[in-house]
Amino acid sequence: MDKGTILERAHPLIISSINKYAINKGEFEDLYQEGALAVLEVLEKYEESKNVNIFYYLKLQLKFFYLNYGRYDKKTISLNQPIGEDIEIQDTLMDEYSSVEDIVFSSFDSQGAYKALRELTRDDRYIIEQSIILQRTLEDLAKELRMSRTTLFRRKKKILNRLKIACI
Repeated sequence: MDKGTILERAHPLIISSINKYAINKGEFEDLYQEGALAVLEVLEKYEESKNVNIFYYLKLQLKFFYLNYGRYDKKTISLNQPIGEDIEIQDTLMDEYSSVEDIVFSSFDSQGAYKALRELTRDDRYIIEQSIILQRTLEDLAKELRMSRTTLFRRKKKILNRLKIACI
């Protein structure tokens, strides 16, 4: 079959692909023309020797073409963008979820927290001091302690649970 005939027979396929997969259907004529060009480009790559139905091949190619079409034209905005005088977008955002440490330490009374910290082993106390008080990253601390970050995370979580139980 020549390209003109294939393009003509692919007309319903292009239309259905636009309706199913295109993100913005407002520019239908442009999408159709882009799809027709994509079909012509795909025909250049098509290998008849692989015994794949050409219209099935076109259908898959059009699907991914329309799914990706316009994907990279999305506008992004920085959280550092000013929205007023001396105020940025990030200043208006609130953290709805506190960290585990905040939740645990907010329920402590200072006497109970001090007592619970004293009862920790030297290594456990060091992990808490470094990760929470000095706010070192787990990755950095794990390298120093020669353990995996996952192991350190689990250990820190167990220590915090023990502190929580001791203070309640």
